Amino acid sequence: MSDARSGLSRILAELAEAGPQAEPVLIGAHRKAQGVLLSIEAYENLTRRAARREAVDSAAGSLAAEGLRPTPASDQDAEAYVRGTLSAEEMAARALARHRPETRQATG
Repeated sequence: MSDARSGLSRILAELAEAGPQAEPVLIGAHRKAQGVLLSIEAYENLTRRAARREAVDSAAGSLAAEGLRPTPASDQDAEAYVRGTLSAEEMAARALARHRPETRQATG
């Protein structure tokens, strides 16, 4: 803990410089981790990912309540959305394309 106190300015500067790629810094007493320091970008990425996971889980719960199950392709899109590699708009467009009658007929 005293190392963290004495080096806090340096630690914060290193986190800021590394940005989202910064490794978390564990802090605690007696060599036991009790907390963690993250760059603000890493923290924001985690909170966005948690919010996307919550939205996906809520949607899955709504489907289950209606007695429906997502397709494997929908599950893959949902996981890409949680990771942040697919936007909500892209996910919705893919879902609509999969389930529109004219799209299914056109693709065979």
